[in-house]
Formats: sequence, structure tokens, C-alpha cells
Amino acid sequence: MHCLRLKFCLWLLIFSLAGMLTTTVAAAEWGTLTGQFIYTGQVPQAEKLDISRDEAICGKFSDQIVDQGLLTGKNGGLQNVCIYLRESSLDETRIHPDYQNLPETVTIQNKGCIFQPHVAGLWVNRQKLQAENKDLCAHGFQVKGYRNTSLNQVLPPGQKMTHTFEYGEKLPLRMSCSIHPWQEGWLVALNHPYFATSDEMGRFKIKNLPVGEWEFQLWQEKAHYLAARPEWKRGRFKLKITPGENDLGVIKVSPSVFAGK
Repeated sequence: MHCLRLKFCLWLLIFSLAGMLTTTVAAAEWGTLTGQFIYTGQVPQAEKLDISRDEAICGKFSDQIVDQGLLTGKNGGLQNVCIYLRESSLDETRIHPDYQNLPETVTIQNKGCIFQPHVAGLWVNRQKLQAENKDLCAHGFQVKGYRNTSLNQVLPPGQKMTHTFEYGEKLPLRMSCSIHPWQEGWLVALNHPYFATSDEMGRFKIKNLPVGEWEFQLWQEKAHYLAARPEWKRGRFKLKITPGENDLGVIKVSPSVFAGK
């Protein structure tokens, strides 16, 4: 009897160690990608846009109705750069479990007669798009799809709508308003959750990428394909993701990248 108990304890110890080893290996299979985009030219002043409709309502927000095509922070940080894994399909085993906790909807608001946020990302397999009109005038919510059916729906004040995309898209989709021609925004709709947009400091972070060599896409609304470095043709680059932190450092973006755009 004592011998059987000893064997049972040994097996428990072996299974526990094996479980710890498996957990350690699994934890080592993910890496985080970070970096910072810095615009090297003179910081441009955002140009005010012509408020040609519903002036009594939208005119109250004239300070925020500006061209957002090239926004930078005080340090020259380039805002609203999209960076994402350029992968049409990704096996579920390569997606970190934490992403299952993402909100079921990604919300775009018509608020102050602009889209808020100006740029957003959505994982089409798990998330729906929700559009809300927070203004006192109607808005025409449009999304131009490539693989997906395009949207064009009028939203009265206080109304909302939800939409499910069928397919991931290779490029960000343009959002616009059929009533207010100055309104513009961008939606990154992908078959996976590995995307980010740079903040007002130009910083971005994509958490828990699967280790291995992957190709990434950079896109910015004024430059389109953002070839921030000479070797990044069409805004694409390959990188081997290793466990833990993977930092691209400061990525300097020259004004020449936007020339002719």
C-alpha cells in the first residue's frame, strides 16, 4: 500500500511539472510589438474645413472640424498611423486567448459633426460595427467596402445601427457622410485582432503576437502606403517576432513620404 501511494505521488509530481513546463512554453510563444512614429518636418497646422450644411448645429464645433489627414503631437509624434499584421487568414491557435475578451462591438460616433474616433480597428470574426448619431442633425453613415458590401444608411439624431462584416479587408475602409461632405474617417476591418493605430505621441503597441516571422502593413490616410523607411516598399516590412518585447524604436517619417498625395 505504501508503495502504491508513493507511485501515485510521483505521478502527481510529474504531471504538475509537465503542466508548469507547458504553461512556460505557451507563455514564451507570444511577443509584443511597439514603436513610435515621428514626423521630421515642420509641424503642420490643421486646416479648418468648410461647414457647408447644418451650419446652425455643426458651426458650433468649427474648432474641431479640421483636416485630420496629417495630425502630429507637440513632439512631432505622427498620429493615426495604422499598423497591422498582413495576413488574410490566421489559425485560431495563433491568436492569444486574451483577445477573446474584446468588446463585442466597435463604436463610431457622429459627434460634433465629425467621426469619433477618426480611425478605428475591428476584428470581423468577433466584433460588429456600431454607428451612433450623437448630434442634433441627421447623418448619412457610409462605409466603402472592397470585399464587403458597402454601407449607406441615414441616421436620425439619437439613432444607432449595427453591422456585421463578412470578410477581412486588405486596406482601411473609408467612412463618410452623404449629408456633410467634410466628414471622413477610416476603419481597419481584419480577420484577426493584430492591429494598432498610433496615438498623439506617435506611439503604438500590438500585444501578444505569435512568435515567428510575419509581414506587417503600414498605412496612413494622407500617404496611403507609409514607406517610412526606404526598404519598406509599399509600407510593408517583415519582422521576426520573438518572445517578450519587440521594439522598432523611433521611426522617422519624412515630409517627402507625403509628397504628391
